[in-house]
Amino acid sequence: MSRVIYQDGKLYLSLTRDEVKRVHDDAGKPIKLNIGSLTVLHEDISKCVTQYLRYVQMKKELSEWKEEGNDS
Repeated sequence: MSRVIYQDGKLYLSLTRDEVKRVHDDAGKPIKLNIGSLTVLHEDISKCVTQYLRYVQMKKELSEWKEEGNDS
């Protein structure tokens, strides 16, 4: 089953061996995924978005904190 992961500011896609083979065989074309994966992929994407938005907010707050002269 395909999975989407957000880690260290990067987005990763994990594929099964069969999916990798299909991607290789039909390079550049969309591949069919099992519709049963939809719920899991939706949860993965939701987690990635949440983690990314937390990261963006943290960077913004840190930047504002430094602008106030608190970086020493």
